[in-house]
Amino acid sequence: MSDPQEEIKQSPQTPEDAENAEQAQTPAQEAGDPHEMTGTVSAFRSAWEIDAAAKRKAELKERERQKKEAEFAEHAREEYAKELAEEKVDLIRLKQGIITEEDMHFPEEEEKHYTVWQRLGNWFYHAKWWLGIAVFVVLVAAFLTYDYFSRVDGDVRIMLLTEQPQLYVNSDVLCGMLGELCPDFNGDGKQIVQSVYIPVSKESMEQGGTYAQSYNTQLLMQFQSAACMLVICDSEAETYLQPEEMFTDLSALYPDCPLVDGYRIRLNDTDLAERLGMEAPFKEGSYLALRTVNENMNSLEENQQAHDEAKQLLDALVPTLHEKEAQNG
Repeated sequence: MSDPQEEIKQSPQTPEDAENAEQAQTPAQEAGDPHEMTGTVSAFRSAWEIDAAAKRKAELKERERQKKEAEFAEHAREEYAKELAEEKVDLIRLKQGIITEEDMHFPEEEEKHYTVWQRLGNWFYHAKWWLGIAVFVVLVAAFLTYDYFSRVDGDVRIMLLTEQPQLYVNSDVLCGMLGELCPDFNGDGKQIVQSVYIPVSKESMEQGGTYAQSYNTQLLMQFQSAACMLVICDSEAETYLQPEEMFTDLSALYPDCPLVDGYRIRLNDTDLAERLGMEAPFKEGSYLALRTVNENMNSLEENQQAHDEAKQLLDALVPTLHEKEAQNG
């Protein structure tokens, strides 16, 4: 008859032990078949076990970190509650006259020491808005200064009121030719004539939309200022102006010039288009005119000065046109 204690010792104690015992018996029973266990399965199982162990280790580390954070937070709460309780007791004792304010205990804050980079970072953080405004102001000031010193101011400006692309393309040649005849009015040591091109025609001024509105606005602004006192116009653009009121009668100023017709200096009868290198002649009815000074302008004194300077340039230009016309005749 067998001893019950021996049977208990020989039998598995837990389900896990039973499973381990079955796994230990299985290789022994199947040892005769070498194809049941291969090197690939063994390597896969080893990799899986290593990965599982790494994950387990990371999990334990994370739990430990969370535990320490919780303990630190709990300790901080306890210290804070303790300080509040002590301050409350001191206030009660102070009201009762047991202690004075000098006897009260206040926890001393630990002085923090910052590095140079931390101080700079703190300063930039608190001053970032003012710093941004200062940078913006400096950039605007630098741009205005550069624009002021690099800007080229012309001595005289001429307005081209004609929808003629060839004239616009050759406007630099025209300004260069007039610059040779123009005095240095602004005293910068340069003789510069600039142009403003506005394609005035029935199509451009009445087509509607943004372009037509901008052309009309620009035309109105130019005739309210003295920026351009010389004008090249044509018969089509003239319908949008009041030439008898806007332009000076040139017949009294240049009575010996055959090109002058009232306020017009006819350009179609000259070889100016060829001299400018234009592939096509001026539009029919093109002429050169000098604006008058009227009360609608912004500053009568400045406009009178601009008018006189433009007339000096015109005085130098008219003889050359007259001579060319005489040669062609």
